[in-house]
Amino acid sequence: MKNNPLDDIIKCDVEISSPGSSDVSFDSILLVVAGPAAKGTATISGTTAISKADELLDYGYKTDSPAYIAATVAFSQNPSPEELYIVVREKTAEKSTYEDVTTTLARANSEASFYGIHLTEFRDSTDIEAAKTWAEANEKLYAFEYTDIDSCPVKNFSFYRTFGIFSGLADGYAAEEQPAENQYAALAWMAKCFGYDPGTETWNLKELATIVPTKLSTEQKKALGAKNINTFLRYAGCNCAMGGMTLAGEWIDVIRFRDWLKNELQIRTFNALKTNRKVPFTDGGIGLIEGIMVSTLKDGQDIGGIAPTEYDDDDNPIYGYTVTVPKASDLTEAERKSRKLTGCKWSARLAGAIHAVEISGNLTV
Repeated sequence: MKNNPLDDIIKCDVEISSPGSSDVSFDSILLVVAGPAAKGTATISGTTAISKADELLDYGYKTDSPAYIAATVAFSQNPSPEELYIVVREKTAEKSTYEDVTTTLARANSEASFYGIHLTEFRDSTDIEAAKTWAEANEKLYAFEYTDIDSCPVKNFSFYRTFGIFSGLADGYAAEEQPAENQYAALAWMAKCFGYDPGTETWNLKELATIVPTKLSTEQKKALGAKNINTFLRYAGCNCAMGGMTLAGEWIDVIRFRDWLKNELQIRTFNALKTNRKVPFTDGGIGLIEGIMVSTLKDGQDIGGIAPTEYDDDDNPIYGYTVTVPKASDLTEAERKSRKLTGCKWSARLAGAIHAVEISGNLTV
């Protein structure tokens, strides 16, 4: 016998609510390059992604072009990026000069989601200063390298989102015969370290493929360190990036982890407001926001960015993070009417990383 539809008795609707997804990436790199010297079988249109250096040959680049060498250096690292973004810095109407580099970066930012920036073919101090300022304002990381130890291209070092590495004076090479790959040491470093999840890495003591270590005197090391300029040196038979600081003296990994944490808190809270039909202005609704804050900080702790709970000499806990939110009854009528929840606060201790060790002891007979 045929059944009557249950809709006659039980009306059941299933609502599908799709969560938002973040378009922020913390492992993508943009190379700002000049246009190809020759016409290729394909044309670069806007900001283009490549998954290997040889794709540039289709656009008319040659194997000895800076864009090709830089891409080869980046893809040679382990871990290596899945892809690189390429944007061509356009010539002005007069064709004799290039557009302002901030114009190039803004155009690329509207076309692709990238986090790291490398001015692959542009090393003028004016361009570097402009890129530093743009990266700071747009929450990106900008990397540069230079090879003349007496000509640091930056004067203002109070930037938290720019880092530089000196990669000249390559060991075993004459001054006039430096390896071409060393022109892209900062890119190599960024490509490798972006292969690690934010919070899991330190940038110190990382080996870089294709880059030749520099040979520096003690005084030269001190002078570079005083400016928070990183280096690439040889220790115990290993060629390692030394340092890991931005120009302002903050650790690169801290900036990257902070950006990741901010993005996670934002997208998770947004999804809670979007996927729930309503988050009430009650202790229960506020508790939902509190739970998101706790779970995000816990994830940051689990990956190693936030310190675990530790204990002092009296066995008192030193928490890795704390979260406080207001009680619904403590909010004024005006605050509740505004439908804007304020007073949600958290604090956390960074796990940090050990870069050097001092060990002392004594032997007795």
